[in-house]
Amino acid sequence: MSQYRRIAGVRVHGAESAPYAARLVEEALGRSPEGVPVRFAVDPALPEGGYRVEVPGTGEIRLVGDPFAGLVYAARELADLATPAGVPVGVRTGSPGLPLRTLWTWDHSTNWDLRQLGQQEIGALNPYAKSAEAFGADYRRLVDFCSRERIGGIVVYGLLRDAHGGVEAARELCEYANQRGVRIVAGIGVNAYGGIYFDGRHRYNLATWLRQRPDLAAELPKKVGFDIDEFGDLHFPASEYMMAACPSQPDNLAWHRDAVDWLLDTLPVGGINFETGDYGSCACARCTARTGGERTSWSYEAMRSVYPTLLDTARRTGPAGVPLRHLVEVYWDNIFDLDAQKPLADLPDDVAYQYCVNRGFWYDNRERLTADHVDRLPHTTNVLRTHAGSQWNRQRHSWVPEMYADMATRSGTAGLRGLTIFAEPSAYHPTNEISYLAYARFTWNPDLAWADFWRDDVAPRFGGPAEAQAFADGAAVLDDHAATAEALDAVRSDALAMVAATAADVQRRWLWLAERAARHAHSAA
Repeated sequence: MSQYRRIAGVRVHGAESAPYAARLVEEALGRSPEGVPVRFAVDPALPEGGYRVEVPGTGEIRLVGDPFAGLVYAARELADLATPAGVPVGVRTGSPGLPLRTLWTWDHSTNWDLRQLGQQEIGALNPYAKSAEAFGADYRRLVDFCSRERIGGIVVYGLLRDAHGGVEAARELCEYANQRGVRIVAGIGVNAYGGIYFDGRHRYNLATWLRQRPDLAAELPKKVGFDIDEFGDLHFPASEYMMAACPSQPDNLAWHRDAVDWLLDTLPVGGINFETGDYGSCACARCTARTGGERTSWSYEAMRSVYPTLLDTARRTGPAGVPLRHLVEVYWDNIFDLDAQKPLADLPDDVAYQYCVNRGFWYDNRERLTADHVDRLPHTTNVLRTHAGSQWNRQRHSWVPEMYADMATRSGTAGLRGLTIFAEPSAYHPTNEISYLAYARFTWNPDLAWADFWRDDVAPRFGGPAEAQAFADGAAVLDDHAATAEALDAVRSDALAMVAATAADVQRRWLWLAERAARHAHSAA
């Protein structure tokens, strides 16, 4: 039987290392000048997110963590260990199995404060339709979720936009996230997607730059957009958001280099997600000659021409003195095409290269994701990113925890360093909630058993293991486009019976399913 140590308040030492973590401990255990001493200590040798909680039978409790996130995780672990009998004595350690755990978002379709007007559920080049205050309200909730569930970072495309406060709003978000051990990773377009300052009359907004220098614009195809098997043919509307710059023009590279410098001088971001654009590559004579006629939605040669300079510019330390974390998009459904990736071989090796996959591609090819294949990729740090579970695979509110668990487990076994998923809808939606929890648990521990996850995280949220399976089955009916109104009404009826039999958050989850089934049945009738 575990020995428990009673704690009637704590005295914190070393709070300057992690003031937010210290506050978590004081709120959970009480603050008292005569309380048990709790000392915070930084250990730079630990991996990011690594921590140790030491609870002796007497004397000082020690919380040790890496400089950025580990002390926050240690504080949460200590708070979670507390019971009416006290805190169990012993040493507990933790560190992430997949170090690069990142959620991917666009600002305009990230809806975590569901009281806000102007919510959007899809898009990549959208105006911001909410109030300026909504940006912080949405992302603070998402940051809190990441901090609580030990998810290391959030990519934000549209981080800098006049409509929700520009530099000041972005700075406030970064500072809020840094305190909680969550990196805000600025999503930037290189020669595309608005540049560094996505939307506004700013010198580092791409449309502003190209209006001043129209001679530097790219020659795009008539159709601007792309095709995804699980989504279909996507066209972007003509607007200044889709303006693109020619990657063969040295002045464009110099402008982007200066913009990256400005970004890192101005905001305490945790890193950058670089993307050269996937809605059309430049077809001017210079680009055509340089690439040998390469014509896809994106250009590997364009990546090779710009990334060395920009990555060298971005090579800095960031929050808490730890290196910035940079992700480089190498686009989708091509992780097994080694010939296509040859132009990337000479790119710097100290950043993470992010390969996106769609759900159909994943299920058709996942057996090919082996350690031998990952060893043959051009770089040593590689990350899987997926459209699965998002609007781009028609799964924005789908139940996909099994898929995320499978991706995390296979990624860990193959030697990938991380997994990135979309997380724009709030965890209020129980399908998203369970999918996010599966992502969080299995990226932290890729060896986790599904049965343990189901027992510890899923079953209690629905009233028991059988009830959880019934919810999953009902959610599957919602995703079946051939489901009849009668089948959907049956889901609604069963869910309402569970609403009557449960309370609090369990009841809320079943009420969500009942309402969603009623909505689908209304449209299917």
